[in-house]
Amino acid sequence: MTVAEINSTDNLIKNNGERKIHTLLFDLDNTLYPKSCGLAAQVSNRITQYMSIILNLPMEEVDKVRNHYYKTYGLTLKGLMMNHEVNIDKYLDYVHGGLDLKSHLKPDARLHACLKSVKSGIKKVIFSNADIGHCKRVTRELEIDDCFDAWLDYLEMMDFSKPHPVAYQMAMKKADTTDASGCVFFDDVVENLVEAKKAGMYTVLVGGTSNDPHVDYCIDEIHEFVNIFPELIDQSKTTTTPDTTTTN
Repeated sequence: MTVAEINSTDNLIKNNGERKIHTLLFDLDNTLYPKSCGLAAQVSNRITQYMSIILNLPMEEVDKVRNHYYKTYGLTLKGLMMNHEVNIDKYLDYVHGGLDLKSHLKPDARLHACLKSVKSGIKKVIFSNADIGHCKRVTRELEIDDCFDAWLDYLEMMDFSKPHPVAYQMAMKKADTTDASGCVFFDDVVENLVEAKKAGMYTVLVGGTSNDPHVDYCIDEIHEFVNIFPELIDQSKTTTTPDTTTTN
């Protein structure tokens, strides 16, 4: 049985009928597929390899630099750009372009069905700090690339990538809306959800749990969104019964 936990205390479930949701914003990595598949570890290894080459450091010493850049700049890539004038395209081509996706990702017919069951008129947007090439390759591997209306990636956000507040305004612009209260954002990183909640969105943590008040829902896997937002589903588009969802 899958479980969806609700953290907020503002009667979100009781007020289902009052929610006027028009936009679903989806992070990509570790959100549309589980971290347990091992792809994130492969990405991390390739970042380490790239930095070892560029910085001429033993691989065992790279983590200190990576952690410093991540904490200082929010993204390892930005730290490399600021301190070593690393070329974005070369970095992304090495880190993401060289990934063996087939070893970690398989077509997800269930997720495809869930996404396609969403009522027409509700927009679905990929909102990722990865580059568009990686987003396209991953969604093609999962066979869900035909499920989205728009894409917002790192190359478009650049200095305003998540969790920068501007990123969430850019995401809404992609969906052609200024109404944050009608947006739901799915991500595996709590810090990214905090800023989404501050912007006025519903927030869903995927693949983890958190007591942070900025997180409205915690779900084990992305497929469970059909259970916490049943009003978004066109029952004529689905022939299966969603997994039972329990709440706190």
